[in-house]
Amino acid sequence: MPTKPVFQLKALISACSLSGILLLGGCSEPETANSAGSEPLDPVVAAQQELLTKGRIRAASCAACHGPQGISNNPMYPSLAGQAENDLLQSMLAYRSGDKVNALMSPQARSLSDQDIALLAAYYAALPGQ
Repeated sequence: MPTKPVFQLKALISACSLSGILLLGGCSEPETANSAGSEPLDPVVAAQQELLTKGRIRAASCAACHGPQGISNNPMYPSLAGQAENDLLQSMLAYRSGDKVNALMSPQARSLSDQDIALLAAYYAALPGQ
């Protein structure tokens, strides 16, 4: 049986998945027109754009090592784009808790909230990999 924080984190992860973003983004709100004004904005496309925008903003500090699009140019740092969301999530949680230790990544992960970790995992998983 999961402990309360683990259960809460799993609920948060679900909320940050694409379907969760649709719900949080207000699917019941009226559809807005695209920039051309001719067709309503598809809610799935809008949710994905929101994920990519929020993720890109939050991932700005990650780009120095993992690349601006999650593809590292340095073999010392892994590329994150296109990796499985749960794998990314578990790795960041392990760095944050100290179960996994890296001189650069551990301090970075300690500063991340559960919401940050869920957003970053969803963002990098949504990017095209190599």
